[in-house]
Amino acid sequence: MSEEPRPATVFCSRYQQELPAITTRITFAGEFGQRILAHVSQQAWSEWLDMQIKVINEYRLHLGEPAHRQFLQDAAAQFFRFDGGDGSVGGGAGPEGGLA
Repeated sequence: MSEEPRPATVFCSRYQQELPAITTRITFAGEFGQRILAHVSQQAWSEWLDMQIKVINEYRLHLGEPAHRQFLQDAAAQFFRFDGGDGSVGGGAGPEGGLA
């Protein structure tokens, strides 16, 4: 079974413009993963990978726990502006003050 070819560009939800689509493997599956592939640029995805590390460390997430995986997914939705916000994660700072 082959995958559908990905488009060369997407209208990026974070940057609100047409940009090159993601060409690398993503870490989210299912409907959320498909939404990322359809609406997030490679540039935004690369920036998310750096932010993801900060979120995991700042909130001391253990990705073996379903609630922590959901928290990370919610943070990604904020980052990619799926919630209609400004793209900031957790109001700009986590409990340790380091996400700004």
